[in-house]
Amino acid sequence: MSVNRKKREDPAVTLERLRKRVVGGSNILFDSLTADELVAANELITKGEAEIILSACKPFLVAKLDRIIIA
Repeated sequence: MSVNRKKREDPAVTLERLRKRVVGGSNILFDSLTADELVAANELITKGEAEIILSACKPFLVAKLDRIIIA
């Protein structure tokens, strides 16, 4: 009986890869992220680099934009 275990990637590599995708303009479906990518997404959200938005009732991870309102 063999167990097929996926080799885990270095967390720093996963974080940088996800950061490049998000900052590059990708809208990443949150449900499609792996466990390692979810950890990296949590770090990006905590640092204020990304946010979760809902579009068509689905959650997406996107780059957080600075919004300035001029009155």
